[in-house]
Amino acid sequence: MKAYLKEFWTDKRVMFISLMFIIYSCSALFTPYEPWSWTAVIGGVVFFFFLEYFVHRFVLHGFFAKIMPKAHVGHDAHHHDPLNMTFLLTPNQYNVPYHFLLWVVFSLAFRSFHLGSSVMAGFTAYHLYYEWSHFVSHRPIQPITPWGKWMKKFHLLHHYKNDKHWFGVTHPVLDSVFGTDPSQNEIEKTVTTPVKKDSKQGNAN
Repeated sequence: MKAYLKEFWTDKRVMFISLMFIIYSCSALFTPYEPWSWTAVIGGVVFFFFLEYFVHRFVLHGFFAKIMPKAHVGHDAHHHDPLNMTFLLTPNQYNVPYHFLLWVVFSLAFRSFHLGSSVMAGFTAYHLYYEWSHFVSHRPIQPITPWGKWMKKFHLLHHYKNDKHWFGVTHPVLDSVFGTDPSQNEIEKTVTTPVKKDSKQGNAN
């Protein structure tokens, strides 16, 4: 387990996200407190909660892949070689611009650097949770909680059963809402992930 923790936390992408979490948190803590501060933090969490599903479904797999072709190609490479750390986490070529862009957008939208930073602190905390959940799904790590174990199996269905379903990595809520969480027996098996390369991750069934 120590080796996997080291692999995750010393990755440059995780280090960048962690650094931004510290910066956002300090920016929120050392600016005047506002009544909506904690609501803003929760709002950031909720924003990523939705973003996770929609980006995965519509940008990395769907029509909007044409808008970000390199992201689509990288995600396709992840499906073909899911153990490869290069394709496992969100690249910094996307992390860097969208973190700073969203920070500016939220600060301007709320007319408050404090609230903008608070939103991004919540957003980034959930982003780290997302990256860790995805990392665990593709490593021979047994999650501690029943929820973690269940979500790992849920994500592996996306790889091993049908990549047009089960888009959630940290939660299944939007899959349930939008009908992409069907009964396994109802769905044809169409996958791009080689089973042999991914055999140590766990069983999707």
